[in-house]
Amino acid sequence: MENYIHTDLDEKISLDVIDEISNNLGEKLSVAHANLKMVIIIPAKNEAENIIETLSSLLLQTGTDNCEFDTTKFEILVLSHNCSDKTFIKARSFFRVNPKIYGHVLELNSDVANTVGAARRVLMNIAYNRLKNPNGLIISTDADTIVDEKWLCNLEHYINTDISLVCGMIIVNPINLGMQAKKYLLAKDEYLLLKSKLESQLLPNPHDTWPRHGYNWGPNLAIKKNAYAAIGGIRPLHFLEDVDLYHRVISHGFLARHCNDSIVRTSTRIDSRCVEGFGAELKVWSDFEGVAYNVEGLDKLLVRFKIYNLIHQLYRVNTEDIFIQLETLSIIDIEEIKTMFSTSRIAEAMIIKMEKSLNNNVLWNSKHKNIDVSTACSQLNKYFEQSLYTTV
Repeated sequence: MENYIHTDLDEKISLDVIDEISNNLGEKLSVAHANLKMVIIIPAKNEAENIIETLSSLLLQTGTDNCEFDTTKFEILVLSHNCSDKTFIKARSFFRVNPKIYGHVLELNSDVANTVGAARRVLMNIAYNRLKNPNGLIISTDADTIVDEKWLCNLEHYINTDISLVCGMIIVNPINLGMQAKKYLLAKDEYLLLKSKLESQLLPNPHDTWPRHGYNWGPNLAIKKNAYAAIGGIRPLHFLEDVDLYHRVISHGFLARHCNDSIVRTSTRIDSRCVEGFGAELKVWSDFEGVAYNVEGLDKLLVRFKIYNLIHQLYRVNTEDIFIQLETLSIIDIEEIKTMFSTSRIAEAMIIKMEKSLNNNVLWNSKHKNIDVSTACSQLNKYFEQSLYTTV
């Protein structure tokens, strides 16, 4: 049997089929409320044990005055996709028992739309069509996730701002994990926070200022309708569809905010619905005692962010000297760097291309080796302590 090679045509066919599914499912729904500003999408595959708790947290939403949040402003779309349990029945029963919130449960069994990325695209497409306000929010969460009582209130704030993508805070409770998995999870959270702090200092962004976090993940994302259309929607990847969405939003020149106030709490299950991703990472940490968890240390991050700063300079002053500096630091051929530049309209788009190239660059990663996550956190903490001492 010949090896199968994925092509752009395959993705086009897949998108066409998934978008047709979206249209067919969306046509079955009643007309959206005239006051609708936000649509919450929840892909659910065999989530009968969790879906009620997730939906119940949306019953408890409050406004700035701590009064009940206006339920006409939002609706919930649940897609029970490729399930073998009672997810659909339980979710449908929930909305029948709680008619004060607007909710719809859709069911799908498809060989094409059989990943969480495909399910998110189906739901986001439907949400897009139901929102009339171009600044309306398509909000993503998961069926094993509990949202904070002011989740929607804090997200609503962004509707009348220039921010097109809100990446919310994700809190994970490690209580049921083993010692090693708990250690690595806590270290990962600390590392991502410290890395985000370093980036905010070295690559300051007036629209995404410190304090902020470093999560760009599906359990807590909100994208405006107009931005969703401009980037062509979320891609139906089998994992990391959320990170890909973030990259494409930034590459198109839209603004993103890593908001600390929009909070959800998600599970630490290791029976992941995906062979990659967060649950699979937890499973490795749980099942393989002594497995390494290495990340980029301070020195490597400083080089990376220096490269990104040079890219920003390049879009202000296009000189051969900057290309030469980029080649030296990245160990990427100068012609490849020039191609990145010529095919990127803005610096942010080129930085994302550079990030992918660096991650896959054997020479660069051999020169700048990753180190143990605990060591990396110690280096970063010491860096900030010294910076504070120097400032004082």
